[in-house]
Amino acid sequence: MLVHDRFAETRLGRLHYLEAGSGPVLILAHSNGASAYEYEFVIEELAKRYRVIAWDMPGQGDSDNPPRFFSAHDFADAVVALMDTLGIPKASVVGSSVGGSIVIALGARNAARMERVFIVEYPIRSETVWVEGWSRTEKMWTTTPQTMEVVSPRLRPGKATTAFVERWNIDRAKAGPKNCLNAMWAMRLHDVMADFATMSTPAMVIYGSKGPAIQTRDVMEKALPKAPIIVCEDCGHFPMIDDPHAFIAAIDKGFATLG
Repeated sequence: MLVHDRFAETRLGRLHYLEAGSGPVLILAHSNGASAYEYEFVIEELAKRYRVIAWDMPGQGDSDNPPRFFSAHDFADAVVALMDTLGIPKASVVGSSVGGSIVIALGARNAARMERVFIVEYPIRSETVWVEGWSRTEKMWTTTPQTMEVVSPRLRPGKATTAFVERWNIDRAKAGPKNCLNAMWAMRLHDVMADFATMSTPAMVIYGSKGPAIQTRDVMEKALPKAPIIVCEDCGHFPMIDDPHAFIAAIDKGFATLG
């Protein structure tokens, strides 16, 4: 399956994306400090059934920097701008971590453009938790590159190869500390509970059983009581990397059962 490397000129700047396949549109939004390549292990298989578009969010990967601080809703507007440029009236969107914040905003504010959303490894944090962990957050996102010893524990054994860590650090360097911290501020300032309260878009939640986000599963269940939850066993914060088959099966199940 050929994966195309492309750019789109949108009203919010030039956005880089990878595209493959045909059928229902599936947009993939990566986590902080990453790029479309976060989904490199699942794109080709998903493209057998869907038109897959994996973007680089503004300020990361090869996309333009945002002209100002972007909130979660601004990033959501950038997804819609990409859809407009590509002539896509409606799509399903997957978002991991900070990408999860983006798809929550899309599901609440842009429901008319969404078929369904997949919220992957999104941790629901109170302001107190954000404040208590902010110094650690700043340290994490201003330290580039990261060593094999730092990256390896975040993935299944054997996943953090030398080539993988090189790609990981290329993406972190492209984003840079400022854009990474801005993305974290977007998550921190996002009133997700307000968006959950107004969300009408069918949603599925995906966790890794060993990831940090599952610790707030009970809050997610109360916030989105109708959303099915899929747990990818023995996966951490990156189920699309740790277990591509389980991740793809969750997406397929969402298409079959949501909406």
